[in-house]
Amino acid sequence: MTTLSTRTAALVCSLPAVCTLLVAVAAQAQGLSFIARRDFYTGQRPYSVVVGDFNGDGLEDLALANYYNVTVLLGNGDGSFQAPRNFAAGLGSLSAAVGDFNGDGVPDLAVANYYSHDVSVLLGNGDGSFQAPRNFRIGSGPASVAVGDFNGDGALDLAVTDFDINVVAVLLGDGHGSFQAPRFIGVGSSPYGVVVGDFNGDGVPDLVVTNVFSENVSVLLGNGDGSFQMARNFASGHGSYSVAVADFNGDGVPDLAVANTGYALEIGADNVALLLGNGDGSFQAPRYFQAGVRPFSVAVADFNGDGVPDLAVANAGTVFTVYLGTISVLLGNGDGTFHEGWEYEAGHYLSTVAVGDFDGDGALDLTVAIGSSVSVSVLLGNGSGRFQTAPNFPAGSFPWSVVAGDFNGDGALDLAVANGGSNDISLLLGNGNGKFQSARNLEAGASPMSVAVSDFNGDGLLDLAVANGGSNDVSVLLGNGDGSFQTARNFAAGASPMSVAVGDFNGDGLPDLAVANGGSNDVSVLLGNGDGSFQTARNFAAGTHPSSVAVGDFNGDGVLDVAVANFGVLLPLASGDVSVLLGNGDGSFQPARNLAGPGSHPWSVAVGDFNGDGIPDLAVANGRYSDTVSLFLGNGDGSFQPVRSLAVGNMPLFVAVGDINGDGWLDLAVANSLGVAVLLGNGDGSFQAALRFGAGNSPVSVAVGDFNRDGRQDIAVANQDSNNVSVLINNTRR
Repeated sequence: MTTLSTRTAALVCSLPAVCTLLVAVAAQAQGLSFIARRDFYTGQRPYSVVVGDFNGDGLEDLALANYYNVTVLLGNGDGSFQAPRNFAAGLGSLSAAVGDFNGDGVPDLAVANYYSHDVSVLLGNGDGSFQAPRNFRIGSGPASVAVGDFNGDGALDLAVTDFDINVVAVLLGDGHGSFQAPRFIGVGSSPYGVVVGDFNGDGVPDLVVTNVFSENVSVLLGNGDGSFQMARNFASGHGSYSVAVADFNGDGVPDLAVANTGYALEIGADNVALLLGNGDGSFQAPRYFQAGVRPFSVAVADFNGDGVPDLAVANAGTVFTVYLGTISVLLGNGDGTFHEGWEYEAGHYLSTVAVGDFDGDGALDLTVAIGSSVSVSVLLGNGSGRFQTAPNFPAGSFPWSVVAGDFNGDGALDLAVANGGSNDISLLLGNGNGKFQSARNLEAGASPMSVAVSDFNGDGLLDLAVANGGSNDVSVLLGNGDGSFQTARNFAAGASPMSVAVGDFNGDGLPDLAVANGGSNDVSVLLGNGDGSFQTARNFAAGTHPSSVAVGDFNGDGVLDVAVANFGVLLPLASGDVSVLLGNGDGSFQPARNLAGPGSHPWSVAVGDFNGDGIPDLAVANGRYSDTVSLFLGNGDGSFQPVRSLAVGNMPLFVAVGDINGDGWLDLAVANSLGVAVLLGNGDGSFQAALRFGAGNSPVSVAVGDFNRDGRQDIAVANQDSNNVSVLINNTRR
């Protein structure tokens, strides 16, 4: 089993509550899963997601219309998906639909391309791949596409909204994958969504189109020959983008659910409108139901198994981080009304939601395309109308750092969170079942950025050390053993402390502190006196804007060293590096050796033995532009091998180490802008592709520990913009 260096492990693991965070659990595990949202890489800016079985294995797959192409993710049947496969389409793909356009029994794709002014038809090969696109010119701005047989010839046709010229285009199919020139039918102002249904009960498919700026829906009754009657318009609300069809009041007549985003700076106009059908192609006045902020897409299914259609609504949120995109679930009452369901965080600018059973358990699941990112999210349902997401526990304002420890001696891990905005530490006492009590807030210095745990006064109780970026000091809070702490004592450090780590740097058996100072470009070392106080800081030069510090014995001399991630500066651009300062054993350090080649702007560094050679290695989260974690394997003499880069997702800010799947090898947990990436270690210094799980808004820090005492390693995530901590419970099958 892999370990940290012997000296580091001996120091930290002298406290059992901390040791549980570092020692790998013995249980073996296959795969990895958490009670949390799953995120899967797609391509650039996915706007639309559809479900189909594209390789004929009986499992549901996903196809996404991205800005530049189409991505297909083949399902594994357990809620996970294979690596993305990309296929060419047009430019600015906003919508996709599934149908068999050439009659070979294999699902094909139709994609509306806004900027190339066409529709791409990709014929499926039946193995999950698709032929080169056939492009059919539409007009000026195709936005959404729907499929139906509009002329009754048995061949599927297309209906495409054109956002720019206020029409819907109908393209009649020939049954061989080709389509006639479009026929244009006028609708309202800026049409976006389109759906097919029989709204007057004549057995002929009709169309409903949402009109964003005329605040209505257009109903086009089909004649059965591919032509349609003149549009009839019915009020729907402000900013109507998406529409879905179902019988919501049980009268046998199809009704409409419309997602209204509202307009910029407009309050209360973002909602879901329900228009009950009269059965003759007309609709009653809308009834409005609240969802999240700026509903953009709506899907219909029976999520709780009561035989009544429910709604899933993708709420885009705002372009800023104030309102995170969410998924609202509104459970139907069967009379055309809905009762309040649940809301789930899922990322910024959610664009489309779709429904399927992705893990084969008979309960419907949700998938949502995140238009501002490069991923699609999957929320597994349990059949009751609820979906698996990580629970969130409120902390203070602008949390920056989270650590775990048993602060009240009950054997259950607790959490301590450094809140940079409220200048305090939130203490969340664990119940031992993965749940936490309401936060108790402890005063610290100005702008706490980092928190570390140890026993600084030798009483056997856990204490806290906090790096305060705004007051240029470190706060030490001595624990009372019951979950309370004494008043903070402050010790001067350098300018703008960003990170604090614990180690015995002078070999006296007492814990000392190392502090990375972003403003003075150095590391402060504060030697402990063993009574909770510390000597005057000694400063050692590092790189430009140090943001993180970690401890290990990198040259095997039995003396602790430090590694520092140097963020660098943005203007003028200097991407930073990693400094290694070898310890002399008396609390002093040799001049820094800088490691070249990490990704852009390293923000966090962690230590572990990733290849099982007994030598500590480094993992570095690169916070800007490179979307990677850099791996430096140690040589045992204080030097490191050339960097290896691991893809982890957008803007990784923090990396933590633990044996998360219980196989005896160290893994990585990385906080990035949308969630947590977990990279399972192979034990030879290589890692498997990142598994992505959802958390709150703007994750910035992670801690690993067993929060429900089941022997599996769980993950706690500090979310900066939602001011809370997400706890991801490991439910991997043993």
